[in-house]
Amino acid sequence: MRDKMSSVLFIYPPISFKEKSTLSAYSPPLGALYLGTILKNSGHDVHVVDADAERLSMKQLAERVKSLDPDVIGMTCLTFTLDSCKMIVKEVRKITDAYLAVGGPHVSVVPEASLKQLGADVCVVGEAETIIEQLVNEKPRGIVYAKEIQDIDGIPLPDRSLTEHVRYGTFYGMKFGKNMTGILTTRGCKYGCTYCNRPKKLCFRARSPQSILEELKAIDKAGFDSVWLADDNFTNSPKNVIKLAKLIKREKLKFNFYGQARVDVPNRALYKSMADMGVIGLSYGVESLKPEVIRWYNKTRYPEKWPSYVKNTLRLCDEYGIAFLGSLIFGAPMEKKEDMEHSIEFLHKNGADLINGNILSYLVGSAIWHQAVREGKIKRDQYMVTAPEAGLTPYSHEELTEVCNLCTNLSKRDGWKGVLRKMLKRRKFRLIFSATKEFARNYRLVRKIRQEAYEYGYGKKGYTTKV
Repeated sequence: MRDKMSSVLFIYPPISFKEKSTLSAYSPPLGALYLGTILKNSGHDVHVVDADAERLSMKQLAERVKSLDPDVIGMTCLTFTLDSCKMIVKEVRKITDAYLAVGGPHVSVVPEASLKQLGADVCVVGEAETIIEQLVNEKPRGIVYAKEIQDIDGIPLPDRSLTEHVRYGTFYGMKFGKNMTGILTTRGCKYGCTYCNRPKKLCFRARSPQSILEELKAIDKAGFDSVWLADDNFTNSPKNVIKLAKLIKREKLKFNFYGQARVDVPNRALYKSMADMGVIGLSYGVESLKPEVIRWYNKTRYPEKWPSYVKNTLRLCDEYGIAFLGSLIFGAPMEKKEDMEHSIEFLHKNGADLINGNILSYLVGSAIWHQAVREGKIKRDQYMVTAPEAGLTPYSHEELTEVCNLCTNLSKRDGWKGVLRKMLKRRKFRLIFSATKEFARNYRLVRKIRQEAYEYGYGKKGYTTKV
């Protein structure tokens, strides 16, 4: 007997309903799209509301839920969005008796506490693609554990029509390209950075280049011209990237790609391939140029080589015209102010186009959070606390904010010049024209949102989570 078809709503929550994220509309929530596609293929009525990208208020989101009247509601919870998730559950319970399932990285780190604090019917730990139909059909209660998916090529390609009502590709209030979507080429991570609270049980898995190509062909057919590479690190498998670039060239696909990468794979063949396939800009977690800090963050087995890795990557980005956004973290226990200033100066001197400064946060589940809890410096119910708040750095929040502002000021003054030079070098005239046109058309909005951005970042405004 066939199971009854249900109306299912996936909600992607904002970090805050008060402070609007400046990067909220750059790419769709792929997790919701993967799960929604599986259910849609089975005949369920599926909707996705990206409350973050649509910049919905809690009242507007509640009205959307009421009008859709779903049987099942699914939601992703990050540590950064915990407060918003609590608020959503509280308000949703007032207007519907829908079965409520919550998953995501935060839930996977503290499942028992999440079930109690959120008040959901079920909390899902792990990758839910293998059990999503069971959840909808059987509606189990409590905590459900999903097995890690080994063959990620076998997961159905996400149905992007589920978010066709949202126009993605907006960075800091400016629209880049005609339409942007996202793609995952890998899952998991090879590394174990001590400040990261993503579950470490999930091993690294890479999709085959052919599988990625088939999805890109579908993306091209759907009319997208820009793609956000949603991997934690797109360069995790250089050989796969090089193979993919060849396939993209063979199929004559034209995209502007953006994503995240690491500095410790400065491979010339890799960067040439990324430029050939259309990679425009990459964000790098540089964190610091002080080897002692890099060792404490467990960024690499060779922390003394980190400065040379960064310098070589900057050189390759300059050679192949790839915009470099370097993110720094300030507030490690052994880090002095001159170390922070040196990191900023190093990036600026060696050609970083944009520099982003963040105050170190101790996130629940991360190695440094566990260490601080053991030492009695952080309470177990403090899921996110900045280094100054916990007294784990000799510098105040105001002093570290001032250092972050140095990054902001350099990016404001010189960042656009470097990016423009690289785009001219690569003859990306259409991209330059569209960005300039967008800036001129929405000048006041862009300035307003950029101002929000300068007050934003890890450990800054809008990132306070209280349990």
